[in-house]
Amino acid sequence: MKRNTIILLAAVFSLLLIGWILFHTINQGSPSRPDNTGFRSWLWDKRGLDLVVQAILVFAGALGIAAILPTEDEDE
Repeated sequence: MKRNTIILLAAVFSLLLIGWILFHTINQGSPSRPDNTGFRSWLWDKRGLDLVVQAILVFAGALGIAAILPTEDEDE
């Protein structure tokens, strides 16, 4: 069971990494916006940070739910 979990996590991580690399290679020539000062424009330009935080929170929530679920007994 532990080996399957490690393989699944490695597969998910590698798919995310491949998607991130493809996104950055496809969007290299995107036009730049004028420099705006302020927190809103900075946060909008740094959407990758927001995405990473959301992914970590979803993963932590899934682990929390998995921790409170009862374990399966192999005897029954």
